[in-house]
Amino acid sequence: MKEAILVLDMTRDSIAPEARAVEKRRDLLPRTAEFLAWGRRTGRPIVFVCSARRRTDGWFLKHWELANEIWTDGQAPIAELFERDSDVVVHKRRYSGFFDSDLDLTLRELDVRSLLLIGWSTSLAVATTAIDGWQLGYPTTIVTDLTVAHAWGGHSVEETQQWSLEFIVAMAKSKLATTAELMQ
Repeated sequence: MKEAILVLDMTRDSIAPEARAVEKRRDLLPRTAEFLAWGRRTGRPIVFVCSARRRTDGWFLKHWELANEIWTDGQAPIAELFERDSDVVVHKRRYSGFFDSDLDLTLRELDVRSLLLIGWSTSLAVATTAIDGWQLGYPTTIVTDLTVAHAWGGHSVEETQQWSLEFIVAMAKSKLATTAELMQ
């Protein structure tokens, strides 16, 4: 059974100075690079699932700023993490990597049967992708030290991260693991 690493929303815009939780995100980059190198060495496909916003997306822009605009440099994967010759990019228009994208088809073409999820935001893209993956038959593992949540509704980043992970385990039947546990 082949396992892929999904890299959710780790785009250039996501580490721009005005991005949410930018310091926490930037702090994860060295460990993320190490984990992705391990994944490539062990034969795991690396799939960057990148938000692709459009100026015409009236629904989404009612609630969020325009970031990760499709076909701009900001929408591209973070350069120091991406290997152009081996990694795959899938564009998504909503939180879930599966919703109205070609992620499922891409994974099936790669003969992938299970997923390791990293990226941000834990409570949005990671959670919805894990749930949709479960509904499509992909067992998922959330790499907890390579995900970051946003502060929501008066909760701190740490509180939101914790309840997001608990929600994902309950709803998507996901496993939780750290990079150290997976790379041993």
